[in-house]
Amino acid sequence: MALKILQVVGAVAVLLLVIFLILVLLRLRRTLDEVSHIVSETRPQASMFLKKAQITLDGVNRELENIEAITKETEVLVERVGDASRAVEGAIKSPLTKVGLITTGVAATGIAVRKRLSKEISDRK
Repeated sequence: MALKILQVVGAVAVLLLVIFLILVLLRLRRTLDEVSHIVSETRPQASMFLKKAQITLDGVNRELENIEAITKETEVLVERVGDASRAVEGAIKSPLTKVGLITTGVAATGIAVRKRLSKEISDRK
């Protein structure tokens, strides 16, 4: 008799478990229906958002390409300015060095002549 009671209790437990699972599955179905409804409502907005994001990214890429071109042109310009600066420096430095050497030579000659004249004048007296 105890065995029959255990069988009945087991059958009732299985029946309660099945009913509980049915309720859980029904709630899960409602939740999935709500999620599906939300996704179907947001899909056009998401599509529009993605299109706008793509347009924005295309614009940013164009600007980055422009900046890259400007940077390359600036590098070329800086190199040319450097070359011109070195050329001007060489053109100015060489004559100035020569003028400096000549001036030093003339000054040294002038000092030597002055000393000699001073010596000759002092020897005559």
